[in-house]
Amino acid sequence: MPAVMDKILRSKSLPDLLKVMLVYFKGNGFSASFYFSAPPGTHGNTPQGLIEPVHHGLSREVVEAYLSANFQRLDVVPRTAMALGVPVRWTEAWQSVDTTPEEQGFLKMMQELEIGDGYTIPCYGPSGHDGYVGIGKMTESARTDENTLREMHLAAQAAHLRICEFTASSHAGERPLSMREREVLDWVARGKSNSVIAEILGISAGTVDTYLRRIYEKLDVADRTSAAVRGIGMGLIAA
Repeated sequence: MPAVMDKILRSKSLPDLLKVMLVYFKGNGFSASFYFSAPPGTHGNTPQGLIEPVHHGLSREVVEAYLSANFQRLDVVPRTAMALGVPVRWTEAWQSVDTTPEEQGFLKMMQELEIGDGYTIPCYGPSGHDGYVGIGKMTESARTDENTLREMHLAAQAAHLRICEFTASSHAGERPLSMREREVLDWVARGKSNSVIAEILGISAGTVDTYLRRIYEKLDVADRTSAAVRGIGMGLIAA
């Protein structure tokens, strides 16, 4: 296992994790990086309603220009990477699609800012909590061989899932499950239907359904299986 994977797993906070990834990408010859993620419940090939990005090595001018240029609609690179599921080189992504005049204008603006070339790495998480990592300002010794790109993709994906864990833990701390909700979730994880759970707990099936809706909301999930997996992963119920 690459050393970076162990460091990602051992990270105890978001700042620790970001420091690990910055050092890792710099070590591979990329001095600039940024990370966007979408809130849970957002699905599709392009993250919509993106959370404020984390970035390093980019000027304020570049960041503000990118964010103010309707990039979610005009930047073809993220949606290409998310659709393909692999790291995509920026120049190659632009050359691979037929662009609209607006998209061409966006590309020209970024070229004038001398953003250079780089890669966008897609990341996928639970309940549509997807995102992507951009790495740029490539040095002459930047490692872009297939094996390194694959490793960076794995590292970015692992880091994204770690961030999802931090976020889920934060949400759980703010809105913990009640004892009754944990009971319901435990029986859901055992494969019991609402009617069976109602009989076991001595409540109505409608009440079980109400508890489940609250559980879904608190855990940022949309179905029984995801709720069970998230509950086990967060230590709310036993595996």
